[in-house]
Amino acid sequence: MPKDKQPLSSRLKCFVSEFGACTFSTDGKVLYCKYCDVKVGSEKRFNVTQHINTDKHKNAIMRKEKTQNTLELRKVQQFVSNSKKSSFNKDLCSAMLSANIPLNKLGNVQFKQFLEKYTGKQIPAITTLRKGYVDEIYSETMNKIRNAITGKKIWVSIDETTDSLGRYIANVVIGTLETDGPGQTFLLNSEILTKANHSTIAKLFDNSMHLLWPEEVRHDDVLLFLSDAAPYMVKSGKSIQIFYPKVIHVTCIVHGLHLTAEKIRANYCKVDKIIANVKKVFLKAPYRIATFKDKAPNIPLPPAPVLTRWGTWIRAAVYYCEHLEIIKSIVDSLDKEDAISIENSQKYFSEASLAANLVFIKSHFGFLPDTIASLKAKNILLSHTIDVMQNVNLKLSQVPGPIGKIVKEKMNDVLKKNIGYQSLIQISNILNGKETSMDELPENLNINDLIYFKYAPVNSVDVERSFSMFKVLMADNRQSFQFENLKKTFDRSM
Repeated sequence: MPKDKQPLSSRLKCFVSEFGACTFSTDGKVLYCKYCDVKVGSEKRFNVTQHINTDKHKNAIMRKEKTQNTLELRKVQQFVSNSKKSSFNKDLCSAMLSANIPLNKLGNVQFKQFLEKYTGKQIPAITTLRKGYVDEIYSETMNKIRNAITGKKIWVSIDETTDSLGRYIANVVIGTLETDGPGQTFLLNSEILTKANHSTIAKLFDNSMHLLWPEEVRHDDVLLFLSDAAPYMVKSGKSIQIFYPKVIHVTCIVHGLHLTAEKIRANYCKVDKIIANVKKVFLKAPYRIATFKDKAPNIPLPPAPVLTRWGTWIRAAVYYCEHLEIIKSIVDSLDKEDAISIENSQKYFSEASLAANLVFIKSHFGFLPDTIASLKAKNILLSHTIDVMQNVNLKLSQVPGPIGKIVKEKMNDVLKKNIGYQSLIQISNILNGKETSMDELPENLNINDLIYFKYAPVNSVDVERSFSMFKVLMADNRQSFQFENLKKTFDRSM
């Protein structure tokens, strides 16, 4: 009586059991060689052994074993490498990054000899620190930031600038919102943008939140977004609020005061001409500077305001009001043939209305630079900021004449467009017991969220300051680095 044919699935399982599960596998229909990555004939046992004895199969086994040995060797080397890492090298690398000192400074022979002499340690090569420690320090720093914001509400601020290569560089700064005191502030992310528009800013915001919370973004823990008043920033704020429903977008009130100061400057063209031309008179002119110091030893040189430095133009106007006569006499004593700036300065100093304009500016707007400086301070109560701004509004509303009307309208326009700031005023009044209604607050905010706004910032100064802090690392001689590597060297604490 003939033997019954063994079922296919049973026969394939027998081959796997006989020759080893590390060599073959089956799904019950075909026999599969793991080494060769092919199907194997399985009608008879002879077909299987024939495949095993082929050169192709033997070479595949050798390659697999070689690869496995290489991986195990790498693991051992990595373990040994980690165990051999020097704590001194790591601390040195961390200290230099924290102080914004480029690691290539260790290539300076005298500096290296100084460190070796007084530390008694061998100073590592630059590449050793860059390849062996920077990534580790960056990862540790990011974990510290994540630990610092665990279970806390946060605010986010974004701003962009251009570097020496003309690229758009955007920084993302975050801070914790505390109920009993000022929170911590960190530089979370820095990226190159293809364009500076609302979509790239919104995408950067979301990417940064995924960097902060890699496992699951806590959308409801983001309560405040701070930026300047550029139209694309305002538009990005609306996009962000779709996915982060509790976010209040506030445009920087200090920037708003600067825009008001710019409106003042635009209405005093002759004063602006004096400030601009006298600045040029003493720029890189040692003889003229010596003449000035000889005739006015107790007076500082005329200020050189920068339009991007908020409030400096008003402060310069106040300076000329206080020292007009002596500055005019010094400039008049210079030869107008020496420079066109001298000729222009002498012409504008002769204007009859100049003195009166300077007096008006100092009398009614002289408080603005100090106010801007006070609002740029860190760790102040929201209620204090609101009080300062209300005092500014009161003073500007009392400025007489057509200039006063123009400036008042500009200030009102700035505040009216800042819808998020109006929400913060209401929250501040609730926290101070001045208001009991919550009708006009954003509907997604709950009662418990309001207590986190006690020390909420209302300016984007922190992110503006981050560009100044890291200008050494963004200089021309640092552009050979890939930006992904360069940004890891930024110290994140602010």
